[in-house]
Amino acid sequence: MEYIAGFQSLVFLALTVAAFVVQLWAFIDCLRFKDENYRAVDKQSKKFWVILLGVGLALALIALPPMGMCMIFLNIIALVAGIVYLTDVRPKVRAVDPRYRNR
Repeated sequence: MEYIAGFQSLVFLALTVAAFVVQLWAFIDCLRFKDENYRAVDKQSKKFWVILLGVGLALALIALPPMGMCMIFLNIIALVAGIVYLTDVRPKVRAVDPRYRNR
């Protein structure tokens, strides 16, 4: 039983760290683009995404051990915001950015 509990703890730690990395990536990436790019593709404003992903990043940081299980539900909600940004908003904002237009 101790091996199973240890394995579960290791898997939980890996998933929590992966969620933190995804949210950190989304937060840093949203800072790179101008507000005009977000408005050009009708995806809220830069301020909205910075606040949303910043709060998500803070929750992910709190969810890292030793807090762990106390914040798992909020971490999942924050992770969804990061995934939505990376899969829906980022490609569209990047497409209208002049730095990436010719690629």
